[in-house]
Amino acid sequence: MSITTINKYYMSLGLVRYFQSDRCINNINLKEFNQGKIKAGELVTFDCGLMELKEIEESEINLLKKGNQLLAIIVRPEVEPNYRLEQAQKFEFCGYDLVDISVCISAITNCGAEFNSIDYTALNQYGLISSYREAVNTQLDLREEYPEDSHAYCEIVEIWRQLIN
Repeated sequence: MSITTINKYYMSLGLVRYFQSDRCINNINLKEFNQGKIKAGELVTFDCGLMELKEIEESEINLLKKGNQLLAIIVRPEVEPNYRLEQAQKFEFCGYDLVDISVCISAITNCGAEFNSIDYTALNQYGLISSYREAVNTQLDLREEYPEDSHAYCEIVEIWRQLIN
């Protein structure tokens, strides 16, 4: 399933998009896949290989049922997180993912923890990078160290979430 198209992707850079998704527990299989390097109990990611993602309109947010997770995604965000989301709609800032947008695979959580450019010990409780500056540096390092790997050419994705209670 492709959650973006080329035109929609380029038109949505820097804009907030909303996705209903399931939650991703970092179970024994994922821990083994990632060589035990990602310690987070739950992974919050923009990765359609790990989570079912369904894009929804902002007007549909109030229609979500209890127990759902809502992600607010900003591809290639500005330097500062958008705190308006947190205050107005009770979103929690989770961090920055590095995503191969062409296939929606996270270089952090869905590449077997094979990239030496990623400091897996510094990932936060959601398995994400907390600092925008660190995300940018990691993005650049990935491209430099792994020029032949398509997953190393990724975009920075800012992730916020709201658990529907």
